[in-house]
Amino acid sequence: MVLPIDTSAPLLRPSHLTDLVRAVSLADPDDEHLWIEWKSTLDLNTSAGLEQVVKAIIGLANREPAAAGRRAGGYGYLLVGVEPGSINGVATMDPEKLVGKVRSYVGTAISWTPEYIAVDGKQVLVVIVDPPQPGDPIHILRKQTEKFKPATIFVRHTGRTDPANPDDFDKLQARLLQRTPSLQLFVAAIPSTVEEAADIQGTVSRWVDERRPGLLAARYHSGRREPGIDLVGARGGLLGQQVPDSRTEEQYAEEVEQFLHDAEEALVHRGAWDLLRHEPASLNVTVTNPTDVGFVGVRLEVHVSGQVKSYSEELVEALEDDRPNVPRAPKPFGTPTFRSPIQLSGFNFGSYIPSPVYPSPGPSYTVRDTGSVTIEYDDFELRAEETKTLELVPLLVHEKPGTTLTATWSATADGIRGRITGEFAITVAPSTLSLENLADEGDGDE
Repeated sequence: MVLPIDTSAPLLRPSHLTDLVRAVSLADPDDEHLWIEWKSTLDLNTSAGLEQVVKAIIGLANREPAAAGRRAGGYGYLLVGVEPGSINGVATMDPEKLVGKVRSYVGTAISWTPEYIAVDGKQVLVVIVDPPQPGDPIHILRKQTEKFKPATIFVRHTGRTDPANPDDFDKLQARLLQRTPSLQLFVAAIPSTVEEAADIQGTVSRWVDERRPGLLAARYHSGRREPGIDLVGARGGLLGQQVPDSRTEEQYAEEVEQFLHDAEEALVHRGAWDLLRHEPASLNVTVTNPTDVGFVGVRLEVHVSGQVKSYSEELVEALEDDRPNVPRAPKPFGTPTFRSPIQLSGFNFGSYIPSPVYPSPGPSYTVRDTGSVTIEYDDFELRAEETKTLELVPLLVHEKPGTTLTATWSATADGIRGRITGEFAITVAPSTLSLENLADEGDGDE
């Protein structure tokens, strides 16, 4: 089971930390990860309780930067006073006093902050450890504790914090020796929701079924004529000579069915046109460079799992024009026509000069349907400490609202060796695209 909280961005605000405490209380006992550790309670006034805090801080600070960056922006968390199934609370200690006690064991090279969060009337201690960085020193225990000697190196593993083994030491040494900039990115969906695809076909099919009986039953009823005015008299008036409807009922029924068929295609096309431009149904990815070094030639690939599709190139091209028109319904059965005496052929309405059409730039990404969706963004630059919002990517999500989709990503950059990876969560939201007035404008009502 995954801890029930969005870790695509750092959890630093009091509201975020409250959500984190509640998420731990709802978690499984085996949900502890590289980025989080919890203790049901500790007596911070005892050396044994302090030792647990010291171990956790050093272990979280000794993580690999790439692995740490996959959750909560690389931050590490120790929660004291909560465990799966219970919020127990902890006897508080003045934060300044706690920092002073712990600093003598962990030194000053580790940046960390204690926060007390009140949840259900209990005080829970949340210790936040800053993200590890390439080139960081190997953090060691600087003072004897009850169980461990000075210079002990603690490393955070999945679900536990242990003294370093030879492999851990090799990784820490490699981190220390990283002299060239390494690629570090925070990638997230903001907002972290994408709406489900609206049921366009179902809406249009219901519209067709509702319109059919009324159209088939429609009959012409002549309006009242004003006395003394003869627009369509026997000799013909301004509108010309009235000619009775020559259609049979069978022909009229065929016209109705042809109209409904054409209208169904047009309305589905119109609904797709609207959905393509409905921003809440698109993925909005932001990329943050947390370092003081700029990156060029950044190449980002995002894979979204689940029942998710993209718009094909052919469909996008078909939807680039103006919003599709809907054909007009046939005149009610029995409606006369008028044979006009006015000839328009002699009139000159001037030459029609169409407005120039300029090609719009294509999207700055490529989408592949790979059982779900993989998005490859075009190369871009990221200045130091810059956050960039990438182009919206319209998606067709066929999952129930409330479903959580996992988006995994990988990135490279020019001049930097290696590839970094991570993931973020996307929640499927109900569609808010209005389809009630899809047939407005030219739906045939006269």
